[in-house]
Amino acid sequence: MKSNITQSDLPLKGFWAFRVFACFAFAYFLSYAFRSVNAVIAPELMADLKITNAQLGLLSAAYFVGFSTMQIPLGFAMDKFGTRRVESILLLVALIGSAIFAYADNLWGITLGRFLIGIGVSACLMAAFTAYRRWFAIEQQGQLASGMLVFGTIGALITTIPVQLALPFMGWRGVFWVMAGLVAIGFLGIRFGLPNFDDHPKKNNAASTSQEKSFGIRDIIGHPFFLRMLPLGIVNHGGFLALQTLWIGPWMTQVLGFTSTVNAEILFIFNAALLLGYAFNAWFMPKANAKGFKTLNYVKWMLALGLVAQFFAITSNTSYSWMLWIIFAISATGHILGQSTVITVFPSRNAGIASTSYNLLIFVGAFIFQWGIGWGIDLSIAMGIEKVDAFKQVFFIFFVLQICSYLWFLFYPKPLKHHLAGV
Repeated sequence: MKSNITQSDLPLKGFWAFRVFACFAFAYFLSYAFRSVNAVIAPELMADLKITNAQLGLLSAAYFVGFSTMQIPLGFAMDKFGTRRVESILLLVALIGSAIFAYADNLWGITLGRFLIGIGVSACLMAAFTAYRRWFAIEQQGQLASGMLVFGTIGALITTIPVQLALPFMGWRGVFWVMAGLVAIGFLGIRFGLPNFDDHPKKNNAASTSQEKSFGIRDIIGHPFFLRMLPLGIVNHGGFLALQTLWIGPWMTQVLGFTSTVNAEILFIFNAALLLGYAFNAWFMPKANAKGFKTLNYVKWMLALGLVAQFFAITSNTSYSWMLWIIFAISATGHILGQSTVITVFPSRNAGIASTSYNLLIFVGAFIFQWGIGWGIDLSIAMGIEKVDAFKQVFFIFFVLQICSYLWFLFYPKPLKHHLAGV
């Protein structure tokens, strides 16, 4: 077995394909765990530091601010220095941020820690997407993207019942010290587990891509397909992250009246449904694409299902409506397939900036809705609206925005067919 690989070994297969996927998957597992953990530790965090709903939203959104800030420079860095070096360095920043979060004793300290965590894990998915675009066959992109989300969702699952059970013994600070140790392991995996031949992708790919048009950031953002997917990225995908990583939890406790323990159990089911959905996509999409079924058609129907489920979940007055949020979770597995199609439109040497440009939109949306929902709820309550009604009112406004972006996706002029081969 070769000790390393070269460009001539592409696309990757066998042991090296598994090794590369495993390293990226573990790092993304950590990224998603950091992203989701506040939904479970929120009651203890609010009680310990005496923070409001708006402050909780701002604190949680600091992750997305750090994450979003890095996306454009991250894209250029990966296209210049390669995914291995860039992601491993950033994971060290996540390690520092986790330690600060665990140690700080005030709102601003833990906000700084969460901001650094967001910076540190900002490459975990986009580095994988970029490397997959360069190292794997084009028809494998949707399958690999779904596979990554399986492991990401396992990270979200770990932050539900397991973290809830651990809190009485180690507290939320102990949880973050453990996560800091896992980040150190992730750093070692990325730094020493990935091939180093791609440390200068533009230089190495110059000959093979000499006939391809090179895309700058303006070309990417102005591309018809990018524009078509833009509202979905900001509103539907970004908004889903805001709900999954924070506001689904308070909805279960404040609107439906569940205890923290029941809330953790529902969040576990929510994320388990996501995991199964991503696993199904990884199995189903290659077979469907082989028979001519387009990925975007699948995305269209999954999004429609999610909108229907949300409408009834928001307007229902029964405690059993939590099941509708599980259907919403399953439908959201279509988001990552939409995201994975964007990168295939552009040449592999521009994979870094293409992937991070779209990802930036998603996390800008996550920040807007994670903070905005908390702000809207507090504002509504201050205006005299009952807490339950305030939640429902704000969530319904968010639902209407999703309808608007979905209609844009359906009726925006379709890109030229040659831009969408295989998607």
